[in-house]
Amino acid sequence: MTTSADQKRRYSRQTRLAEIGERGQAKLCAATVAVQSSGFVRTIEHRYVSRAGMTVTEGAEAVSPAHVDRAADIASLGLRHAPAREVAEGALRALAAIRSVLGEGRE
Repeated sequence: MTTSADQKRRYSRQTRLAEIGERGQAKLCAATVAVQSSGFVRTIEHRYVSRAGMTVTEGAEAVSPAHVDRAADIASLGLRHAPAREVAEGALRALAAIRSVLGEGRE
């Protein structure tokens, strides 16, 4: 992974994780993710995937985390308030995109 000193500092925590490492971070930085949600869910999803190092786009040729089973995953959290459910949905969609880029399947 060819990175600047700023990128190395920015992603240092992620590259230290065995699940990601430098190779995984290079994949994340090279990935383009389509954020197709709306409202606050979109804000959370966009924030998480961009901070992971991915580029966010509207394009159809990007990784799309649309395969997230939001109803099952969010319902299992037992969140009663709509804003909390929206944050959870955005975070789950971002996690699905990260897993997709890293080549991990859902458990």
